[in-house]
Amino acid sequence: MISGIDSEMEKRSMGSLIVFGDSTIGNPDLGYVVGTSLPRGGIYLKRGNHQPTLIVSNIDVGSAKRGRVRNIRTYSDYGFEKLSSRYDRNEARVRFYQKIIREEGLQGPVAIAGRNDSSYTLELIDSLRKKGIKIVGEKTPTILESARETKDRHEITRLREVGRKTCWVVENTVRFLERARVRGAKIAYRSKPLRVGDVKKVIGRFLVEKNLVAIEDTIFAPGKRSSDPHYMGEDNDPVRPGEPIVFDIFPSEPDGYWHDCTRTYSFGPPSGKVKEMYDAVLEAQTVALDMVKEQAPCRELMMEVCGIFEKRGWPTARQLLRGSKEARVRGFTHGLGHGVGLTIGERPYLSLFGKDVLRKGAVVTIEPGLYDPKFGGVRIEDIVVVGSPNENLTSLPKDMEL
Repeated sequence: MISGIDSEMEKRSMGSLIVFGDSTIGNPDLGYVVGTSLPRGGIYLKRGNHQPTLIVSNIDVGSAKRGRVRNIRTYSDYGFEKLSSRYDRNEARVRFYQKIIREEGLQGPVAIAGRNDSSYTLELIDSLRKKGIKIVGEKTPTILESARETKDRHEITRLREVGRKTCWVVENTVRFLERARVRGAKIAYRSKPLRVGDVKKVIGRFLVEKNLVAIEDTIFAPGKRSSDPHYMGEDNDPVRPGEPIVFDIFPSEPDGYWHDCTRTYSFGPPSGKVKEMYDAVLEAQTVALDMVKEQAPCRELMMEVCGIFEKRGWPTARQLLRGSKEARVRGFTHGLGHGVGLTIGERPYLSLFGKDVLRKGAVVTIEPGLYDPKFGGVRIEDIVVVGSPNENLTSLPKDMEL
């Protein structure tokens, strides 16, 4: 969490940290350290065991004051305009960074973070190094990756609220679906065949009502094509009785925290094979949820779920290591989960290769799934806050049949 940045810097013998960008939008590291939305971005400067400084444009001071950094200054305070009048754009920028590093007393090694154009960042780093400033790279997990891995009470409150809103969207979408009727081999809503596009329009209206943003759309995947875990569902796809529908929704606050949850539904009783898949996935998720605790190795949760599926005769990601072609398209083909916060996928990762342990305050998905191109897919996903006790932020029932 944010209070751990100094200890993370000390652990890595890092003297200072610079986080910058043209906006906090799409820049979770900058958004995290400043604690507010800055559409025009800024520069965050942190010296080990010292309070940070945030530099923004003159018109963004008010926005910056809504964040967590108390020492706020502007570009003008460091003479940016004079530098820009004397030098070309690139040289002015380098001299400006050189000046703020000197005046703020930043000491090396200096780590740089923030999502920016790679060429821009490389050129800046190269120029600063030529001027004698010791800019260094970081191996993963970086200072901010480690800090962001656990959430403080304020962040959990935000995550809880976006989870509550997301569950409301799902619940109301289910109510809409329950008004549809089975008509032979079709599902009809108001006498018209129900299609994915009809459902996504409803989901979109509910998201707007709750001020949520689905930047990457929503997965509403019916039938056999749901065997592709990230098939989004196309507008003209029909919804048919007895087939699985993978409903995976992952919205965020505008420029804020995310939720990520999945349920699998069926109009009427599913086929015997799909019901078998559903029962296996529900068992695997129940076991994995019970294993979530502080210091639990992420890899062990993944291995346990693989074992459950393999005992039932399903390939898993473990067979991928042995070169199984079947395991690429059938069975449990992905990881068990990942962290969620200011991005939809961050540390810790619950995978075969994950070396992390679950830390108190981590917020993770638990999302086992099974897929078969002949029948479709089944996935169930909740978000859990690791603690004593844990808190499940996905307050949705797990009944399959609509």
